[in-house]
Amino acid sequence: MEIIIHRGTKQIGGCVTEIRTEEARIFIDLGSELPDIYGNTPPETLSIDGVTQAGNDCDGVFFTHYHGDHIGMISLVMPHVPLYMGQATKEIHLTYQRRINRGHIPADDRIRTFEIGKEIHIKDLSVTPFLVDHSAYDAYMFLIKGHGMNILHTGDFRTHGFRGKAVIPMLKKHVGQVDVLIIEGTSLSNDRVHSIDEMQLQKEARKLLSSYKYVFVLCSSTNIDRIASFHEATPTGKYFLCDKYQKDIITIAKKYGEEYSPLYSFKKALVYGKNLKGKVEQSGFCMMVRSSGWFLDIMKNYRENHDPECLLIYSMWDGYLRQSVNGLQSLMDSFQHSIHLHTSGHATTDAIIDVCNTVRPKRAIIPIHTFNPTKLDALGLPFHIEYLADGQVFEVN
Repeated sequence: MEIIIHRGTKQIGGCVTEIRTEEARIFIDLGSELPDIYGNTPPETLSIDGVTQAGNDCDGVFFTHYHGDHIGMISLVMPHVPLYMGQATKEIHLTYQRRINRGHIPADDRIRTFEIGKEIHIKDLSVTPFLVDHSAYDAYMFLIKGHGMNILHTGDFRTHGFRGKAVIPMLKKHVGQVDVLIIEGTSLSNDRVHSIDEMQLQKEARKLLSSYKYVFVLCSSTNIDRIASFHEATPTGKYFLCDKYQKDIITIAKKYGEEYSPLYSFKKALVYGKNLKGKVEQSGFCMMVRSSGWFLDIMKNYRENHDPECLLIYSMWDGYLRQSVNGLQSLMDSFQHSIHLHTSGHATTDAIIDVCNTVRPKRAIIPIHTFNPTKLDALGLPFHIEYLADGQVFEVN
């Protein structure tokens, strides 16, 4: 077996991993590169034989989740290559594509969905998906087996979210020791210590929603757990509001998650419209917003007429605030009261250590999705760490 990290050994986002044998060739994620500090996305230059252009056949591309830095190149995949993703991931991805393409999405019968813990056989390889906690709902790790070797690809994960406590027990029960661990290391690029988990964030949100009558929340429309936090934190008597697109997204999460947790019931969620205008102004609300179009008009109206009673909560990565092109910081500054309330969707260094010590890789740890992979050295792990370059072939034997 061979592993090639086509992109992601020394950057966050744009991840592309290949695992191959003499018979089979699969990929995990085909991500677009993230914008730079100025908000500019570089033109796509990565081209892969058998995937984005003619060449050696690819037997399938597996997507860990629907974030653009993991799925953004999907439209470039040649028509004969099968695509695999979770059921909710597929629905959320297509709903998002429908919005950005003004209702039109290309028919794609290649997208096959998988089930948690069920093996998918691709010639002499098998791939088993395991659900993990991440800021994207329906995110997966993949266990790849072949020729007596086990490879675990973590995708993006964390253990400080609502479902984070299940990650380590899942690995102990269903994965065990592996030969190679390919692990995300986003937090290795950030020296700051995470001081808050998703539950603590929800408690802080509850205080803020009780203190301000009109609360606007700037949050990723697909960060389901964060939206659920604010939904649960909205006091009785106040409205929880969003637009139709956002309601469509959380309805998908409800479809797949409500039977497992009331967190995903979203019973109070309503689509804001003129029919509610007078009621919500009287009672107060928590409104999930985005920084464009219709929402800007609503926020402007409340800012001009009720600014002392308004609060704008920014609940995303603070790096976006430094990108002047999107105007987020200017929007924050336009309110009398605004606050940054966020926690990462990525594994802390403690979580990285826990996963490594749980699966005890016999052959190597390969860090990806990080600007500073060599910071793994400082964690004191008793395992060999293989620092690859993009495109380098690593033999698993």
